[in-house]
Amino acid sequence: MSSLDDAARARLAALADLLIPADGDMPAASGAGVAGAGVDAVLAARPDLLVPLHFALSVAAYEDAAHALSVLRDKHPMEYTALGELVAGAYYLHPDIQRRMGYRGRQAITIEIADGTNGPMAKGDAELLSPVVKRGPIWRADPRGQK
Repeated sequence: MSSLDDAARARLAALADLLIPADGDMPAASGAGVAGAGVDAVLAARPDLLVPLHFALSVAAYEDAAHALSVLRDKHPMEYTALGELVAGAYYLHPDIQRRMGYRGRQAITIEIADGTNGPMAKGDAELLSPVVKRGPIWRADPRGQK
């Protein structure tokens, strides 16, 4: 759980809705829970975004959301970029957003490594993939705890 109180979450929702407004049948960021479970999930995976988020929210505490975004974009581009990454990440983690987009999650794809004469890959492709295959499977845990 992040260290955001209700007021900070409300400021985040206002900023997030400016970054990702509703469009057609896609909800705005706040409608996808960005300021709730979404921000918590992103910060669990990317704790490095917490400091820039707090900075962005401190700017938004004294300005309306549109002006705060303008100030961040123009004077604090690193924090603005971090806020954008966090909001986008939280938005696309939401299961309803993924469903609406037709995203079924990361799926394993079996690739047959062939000698290049009768397999699905050219010889050069197999040579490029060989070190990866020899290394074996590695991955980063899903921030939502799903497999």
